Amino acid sequence: MLRVLCFLLMVLVYFLYYCNYDKVLCMKGRVKISKLMSYILRHNPMEMRIGRDGYAKVDDLLSLMQKKYPWLDKSTLEEIAQKDKKGRFELKGNMIRARYGHSIDVSIDFSTTDLDILYHGTTEHSAKGILKEELKPMKRRKVHLSKTIEDAIEVGRRKTKKPIILQIDAGKALREGIRVEKATDKIYVSEHIPEKFISVYEFKIEGFRN
Repeated sequence: MLRVLCFLLMVLVYFLYYCNYDKVLCMKGRVKISKLMSYILRHNPMEMRIGRDGYAKVDDLLSLMQKKYPWLDKSTLEEIAQKDKKGRFELKGNMIRARYGHSIDVSIDFSTTDLDILYHGTTEHSAKGILKEELKPMKRRKVHLSKTIEDAIEVGRRKTKKPIILQIDAGKALREGIRVEKATDKIYVSEHIPEKFISVYEFKIEGFRN
């Protein structure tokens, strides 16, 4: 019995080491690394040079990342960027950028929306202000819009248990000169959305209606 316990302990130690310090195979490790990558590319590049188009050298990003994760290599960093479920990163040769979510001064242009209706999940308090004025980017360069109601609910639940879902008439906004762009398959962005293109989407979820 003691030998079995010792063997299991050795396996556990090996797994924890391999998962967290070698090739970042565990999901938790990948999430932590991708969040730091996003933070650097979106908000705080430190001494790293980022172009007006948002691109930075992969090697420069890796050097910054290795200050916290000295075992991280280039191939693993690129793999994490390529397989990011939210499509937050874009690789081009030896260059990398965050596709959306910036607070630093960059200018990234995407193709215009291919959907007429988009959604935005927020709190009840914020929704009241948005419906009176407009949807603004606040601390970021552009506002984020969701492709589906489910995605908007997920976003809204980061701020409140009972999110308000706003429906955005993206097609009409585009026709009236408001640029709405497709950043990823799930995320759309715009510099602002005037209140006349926004309404409250009525939905029922987990026993309540917004």
